[in-house]
Amino acid sequence: MHRLEKGRGGVTVVGFHGWSGDHTTFLPLMENLPEAVTFVSYDLPGCGRSPEPVRWEIRAVARSIAEEIVGLGREGVTLVGSCTGGLIAIFVARELVEMGRGEVVGRVVMIDPFAECPWYFRLFLVPWVGPVMYATAFANPVGRWVTDFFLQEKRTGQVSLTESFQRVNHRVSLAYLRMLERAGAPEQFGDLDISVEVVRGENTFLAVREAVERWQRVWPKMSVQVLPGVGHLPIEEATESVRGTVFRKAGERKTPKTKKMSAQKARELREWRNELTRGDSVGG
Repeated sequence: MHRLEKGRGGVTVVGFHGWSGDHTTFLPLMENLPEAVTFVSYDLPGCGRSPEPVRWEIRAVARSIAEEIVGLGREGVTLVGSCTGGLIAIFVARELVEMGRGEVVGRVVMIDPFAECPWYFRLFLVPWVGPVMYATAFANPVGRWVTDFFLQEKRTGQVSLTESFQRVNHRVSLAYLRMLERAGAPEQFGDLDISVEVVRGENTFLAVREAVERWQRVWPKMSVQVLPGVGHLPIEEATESVRGTVFRKAGERKTPKTKKMSAQKARELREWRNELTRGDSVGG
């Protein structure tokens, strides 16, 4: 799997991007890392520069990712998942435990996570009609602009919910939806004894808000931080608040003041992502 790795600290954080994302999802968190942190951001199988999985089945994919993490040679790792990457992180944590390598996992941080494939994503999987709907919404610049416009209440400032679809392999994107549709309900993790934290935006999708409630029923002691005025992309919309949770083990404050990304910063981030996508320095 392709990865971008920064830092040389003893506290290891591993990032899993969400649907349509890649390793650049975590670039805002990787700026000015605490000295104690090493951050590893992966392209999930089939995404970015990582090869497609041998089999599009969630546990098989999670096992391959778990084996990659074991290869890092670290213990007490913080697994961070954004959007659907949060669900991936939970599956990976379970695989590590079942491999007898539970010491590798220190905790899981889910950022605006889903609990399973929401109904409106399932529409894209309806034979014949679904792919057309997907292409209309995400596979062309006009459709992406229209989708972003109608979802403006779920984001802040210049942050885009569809920009990443410019780089995605659309066949792989739909394959992930099919895989997540068959992944099962969150209640299957009731016996998984791990530390879980959630960060979500106040103005995120209803499906995410309901998902967090379901996760809380699975793990009643799970902590939830709701970021005021933030939509579905807290990493970009409230970077410092997310840093406070993700890097807490490195000594950063727990609940820093929310800082929203300016329009100029959002443009700079997109340019940086595009440049890294064309050729970053770390591979896997």
